[in-house]
Amino acid sequence: MIRDIRVLFDESICLGTEKGSKERCDCNVDSSRSSRWGDRQGKAGTSNLLLAIFYSIFIAYVLIAINIIMFKTIPFSALFHSRPMFLRSINWIPFRTIIEFATSESMDMARAWTNIGGNIAIFVPYGIFIAYAANKSSLRNSFLWLLFTSFSLEIIQYVLALGSSDVDDILLNFTGGAIGIGLYKWFRKKTFSNNRFLTAVIGFFMLAGLLGGVAIRMFDPGLLPFPAASKVSYINENEEVLAGWNEDEVDLFGDLAGAESNEITVYKNPNHMQLTGVNETDEEYVHLQINEATKVFIRHISTNKNTVISKYEERTNFDFAAMLESMGETPTVMVWLSSDNPAVAQAVLVSLSE
Repeated sequence: MIRDIRVLFDESICLGTEKGSKERCDCNVDSSRSSRWGDRQGKAGTSNLLLAIFYSIFIAYVLIAINIIMFKTIPFSALFHSRPMFLRSINWIPFRTIIEFATSESMDMARAWTNIGGNIAIFVPYGIFIAYAANKSSLRNSFLWLLFTSFSLEIIQYVLALGSSDVDDILLNFTGGAIGIGLYKWFRKKTFSNNRFLTAVIGFFMLAGLLGGVAIRMFDPGLLPFPAASKVSYINENEEVLAGWNEDEVDLFGDLAGAESNEITVYKNPNHMQLTGVNETDEEYVHLQINEATKVFIRHISTNKNTVISKYEERTNFDFAAMLESMGETPTVMVWLSSDNPAVAQAVLVSLSE
């Protein structure tokens, strides 16, 4: 009873104070209410319960974000499969992918704009968390952390061969993070105590999580929940196209780094070599001749939850140089070498993600 009277007294005092003292009064009222509710106080009267909820949401967000960003093409559990699948491509030309999404007639526009909007939205919560952690540090430090985080994720994705690494993803992620920092500033301006700020942010995260979950459920349900303990299944819809060519017996596995009319250059990735056990050579870049007798296969890879689906097609008179120029990416390749001349590619399998 005495505590209730004290809270009412604090609130009545606040009503009569000047505007400049409003923040102090709000803190006193919040402190009194938290004490009445039985919450222990952290620094500056911040409720430990609100902090625990805030950081719990952050941990859940990190797990979901990593799954969406890193394992949208190759599932997490595929890393521990007896026959892991690698897929790597890279684009360092700014706005190339965004423009292609916006102008391509063959692209599903709903999927394209979902991809662009998703890359922005996924980093909005991170921007809020970064700004909160930085507290009184300069905005420059927050923006640098955004760039560092997004760039690191793309590098890790490239090193582990988990799909496409794209500079446009970094730009979109940074935009989302910047929006998050702006929202943090707005919440700070509209609230006058740390407890009210945390309450508002937690409510925002819960609403955003609900809407994000609905959107993911509609467009790509395989991204949720986090498939850490599930098994990966592989489906080769028309494997007969590769009849006579065993992927476990390839002579070279790496990235298609360059191409000319009668030659391709393959960059050997050390991770591929260790995991697949393909034959090694001393050179980091291997130059191979191709001719009319060279077989060329294209594998289109897509995923549905923890199922990796491969569709194969055989190409004739394939122009590797034109493909690299049009894609702006570095696809992963498998090469079978000629038994008569190891400098000649007898067959090439190019993997592309959809």
